Amino acid sequence: MKIEKCYSSFCRSINQKVDIKILVHLAERWCGYNIIELSECSGQKTCGLKGCEVIAVEEEKAANKLVGDYLEQQDVREQIREKPKYSNQ
Repeated sequence: MKIEKCYSSFCRSINQKVDIKILVHLAERWCGYNIIELSECSGQKTCGLKGCEVIAVEEEKAANKLVGDYLEQQDVREQIREKPKYSNQ
């Protein structure tokens, strides 16, 4: 499962328009899941900030949506397991 979103925004740190790519993956594991954040900004080299607040907020929104979708998917899987295998039982 992944969310990928691209848009342009004005960065106040470097006073120019930048392209932002939000990329968040949710990888299912035996014991749950891992959230992998691979977002990038076209102005990161110029800016020099390790943690951009705009990217962090967008990644958090994306991660919350992915976790919600994952938990919903787990509920559907559980409902399927609980149903009888044959319709005549």
